[in-house]
Parts: sequence; structure tokens; C-alpha cells
Amino acid sequence: MKTINSIIAMLALAAPSLRAAPMPAKAELLASNTVVAVYSGVQERPCMFRTALCPHRCGHATKVALFTVKSNEKYEKQGEYGDDKAEAGSVIAVDLLRDTPGQSEETLKLIAALPQGAVVRMTQAHYYGDFGDVAEPFRPVISIEKIGMDNKAAALPPAPAANRMLRRAR
Repeated sequence: MKTINSIIAMLALAAPSLRAAPMPAKAELLASNTVVAVYSGVQERPCMFRTALCPHRCGHATKVALFTVKSNEKYEKQGEYGDDKAEAGSVIAVDLLRDTPGQSEETLKLIAALPQGAVVRMTQAHYYGDFGDVAEPFRPVISIEKIGMDNKAAALPPAPAANRMLRRAR
């Protein structure tokens, strides 16, 4: 029992350093959006049963923090590719369970501490990174700050429904 407790303590100490994924050596900034948005809350998104690994080993199920954009303050697109300008009414989803390269642990802590209806100023970048065995886009939240409250905050949109086959099996 003593050994198990010491292992858990070591993992707890290492966890903060493991959460913040480093930027890949080859990462190209495609676009960035600085927006004022309202925090809608956390939504659990279930596995959609699309691969042979589902649902136990796929990692598709996640929790996301949802932000509804009120206005765009600054938008930069570096070239032909990259996200479009975030318009009012669009939704930004920030994955809370997976490490996003370039997104700090402090950013995740700030998001976790936000009350529903908080108005924030946030900058999200769109990168295309080479991770060695795969090259893919990723979108870290570079900065976030609470700037007020919106008492008329929109409710969370409904979570995606699970696969029809799962519903029939019940």
C-alpha cells in the first residue's frame, strides 16, 4: 500500500509538466483570431463508434469548453490556408481532456475556473504542425482573460447523439 501511495504522489507531481504539450519543431502559423466570447459551459461529447477501437480504446469521447463569439477584435491569416474569421454567433470548442500543443496548463486552469456566462477575450491560433509520424492542424488557445459577465448567457447546445446502432442495442 505504501508503494502505491508513493507512485500516485510521484504521478501527481509530474502531472502538471505532462499536461502542457510542447510545440512541434516544425509548426506553421496559418491564422489567429482574437475574439470576445461568452463561456457557455462544459459539454461531454460521447464516442461516436466510428472505428474498430470504439468505445474502449479510441479516445473519441471528450469534454469541451464552449465559447460563443460576440465579436472579433483582431484576425490575421498568413496565407491561403487557415481558419476563417470567427464571426458573431460562431462557437469555439476547447478540448479539456487532450493536450493541445502550445496551450499552457494555466490556460486550462483559467477555463476550468470560469463561471457560465463569463465574457472573455481570447486568442486562438491555427497551426499546421509536423509531429514526425503525422502532420496535422491544431488550435491552441494562446491567451484568455475574463472581462465581465453576461447574465443572459446562452445555454449549452445539445451534445451530439451517439450512433444509431448503440441506441438500438439498448
